[in-house]
Amino acid sequence: MNKINPWVFGIVFLSFFAFYAWNGFKLPIIFWGKTNKQDALIYDTKIHTVSFGGQVNWKQTVRYFYQVDNSWYDGSYTLKGAQSKQKVGNLISLEVSKLRPAKHRVRAFYKSDRNIYHMERHFETRQISGYKKLNLANDVFSLIDFSVQEDSISKYYGILNVKNDSIKELVPVIHYYKSKTYLEYQLVDDDLRNQFYNKYKQMEFEKKDNSIRIDPLKEIFYQSYRNAYNH
Repeated sequence: MNKINPWVFGIVFLSFFAFYAWNGFKLPIIFWGKTNKQDALIYDTKIHTVSFGGQVNWKQTVRYFYQVDNSWYDGSYTLKGAQSKQKVGNLISLEVSKLRPAKHRVRAFYKSDRNIYHMERHFETRQISGYKKLNLANDVFSLIDFSVQEDSISKYYGILNVKNDSIKELVPVIHYYKSKTYLEYQLVDDDLRNQFYNKYKQMEFEKKDNSIRIDPLKEIFYQSYRNAYNH
């Protein structure tokens, strides 16, 4: 029996590992059956470091959600090579399985002229027990609730429905929860949606966009200093 040349084995192994690392340490997605093209919205971005071959590089990972037949799905992707840095609210083109819509791959990122921001605002309210922040960017919102007592952060991500140019409805899609011992991103189910709507649903700009009131609790969020960088 012929023995495998260790040099050949080493080259094959290193080639596979290099491809595996380039692909974000994920196996390539293979579709069985028909697929559709679908746009997704980026709702969160993170910059982190990746060490490979003694070098440390900066990488950006984006999280996104998309809708198929009135059901929501989500995913994440780490940018490669010369792919441009992304922002919350940018669009991604996906290839999605018709039989299993949760199975998908990223096709491409739209050029910057498809991602022109028509709105980016930041609001917050501080309390003795913690703080809440509301970020709006290109029809995507994030609502952050930090509790000092529980030492936890709860975040809702979703889309904005514009009504009458002044009132917007918050539609939650993703819930993120982090504590000392637990961290999870999950799609919003009926229970989480009801919890969210018991606190937040419709919001109205007040005082020339310097604050926002969110019903039904009539909670007021005031403009954050971060808005100064958006004008």
